[in-house]
Parts: sequence; structure tokens; C-alpha cells
Amino acid sequence: MSNLQKFNETLEEFNQEVGQLKEVSGAYKKLQHLTDTYNVISKQFDENSKTLDKINELQKAQQEKVAQSLIVLENSNKQNKTELAKLVEEKTDQIRKENKDFYKDLESTIKIRLDDNKSEIKKLIENERNHIKQIFEIEFAKNTKELRQVIEAETNKQTQLLTDNQKTIKISVWVIGGLILIMSILAVIKLWT
Repeated sequence: MSNLQKFNETLEEFNQEVGQLKEVSGAYKKLQHLTDTYNVISKQFDENSKTLDKINELQKAQQEKVAQSLIVLENSNKQNKTELAKLVEEKTDQIRKENKDFYKDLESTIKIRLDDNKSEIKKLIENERNHIKQIFEIEFAKNTKELRQVIEAETNKQTQLLTDNQKTIKISVWVIGGLILIMSILAVIKLWT
């Protein structure tokens, strides 16, 4: 009976060994599955990296376009300032010339009526000067305001475009990084269990 017991014990040991081999085989299959999953994730990450590189290149191109647009806008602004200064100078010269002609005409009229209407003539001259000055100031302020609004609107558009592009890239990087971190943690947890 002793041989029979030894035979039974040997069979039990074989059963245990077979069970352990099955567990090792299952673990190997899980490891193989994890390796395949890791390869898929790695390929996806490479593709996402290429896409992110393309997005980065597009953003650089957009930034260059924005920089060129800003340079063009700045040059246009300088040119407009120069033209405005010339226009102001021309208009000022024209107003001076018209004023000289007007004052010559006014002088002849004043000389005739000077004795009777001195105070009225002074008021008339001062009112005309103020009126011309107000017209000039209003036109100058209007042109300056319009130019400033155009520049501010264009600058705001370009700034908003850059901000939107940066937000999109940041979100993409965080999502991809989060997914990789989660999958790495899961892989480490499965390796330990």
C-alpha cells in the first residue's frame, strides 16, 4: 500500500505542477496581450506625435503669417501716419492760405467799418478762428480714432487666433499624456498582479 500512496502522492504533485504550468501559461498570455496592446499604443503615440509635429509646423506658419501681417500693419500704420502728417500739413497750409485771403477781404471790410464796429469785428474774427480750429480738431480726432480702431481690431483678431491655437495644442498634449500615463500605470499594475 505504501507504493500506492507514493503513486497517489506523485499524481497529486503532477496535478499541482500542471496547475502551476496552466497559471504560468495564463500569465504568459496576459503578458503577450499587454505587449500587443503596448505596441498598438506605441504606434498610436507615434502617429499622434507626427500629427502634433504637423500641428506645430502649422502653428509656426501661422505665427510667421501673423508676424508678417503685423509688420505689414506696422508699415501701413507708418505710411498712414506719414500721409496723415502730409495731409494735415497740406490742409493747414490751405487753411492758412484761405485764412490769409479771408483776412485780406475782411481787412478791407474792417477798414471801412472799423470806427463803428470794433468790438463786433473782434468777436467775428475770434469766432471764425475757433470754428476753423474746431473743424480741424474734429477731423483730426475722427481720423486718428478710425485708424486706432482698425489697428486694435486687427491686433485682437490675431491675438485671439494665437490663443485658440495654443489652447488646442495644450489640450491635445494633456489628453495624450494622460492616456499614456493611465495605460502605463495599468501595465505596471497588471505586471505586479
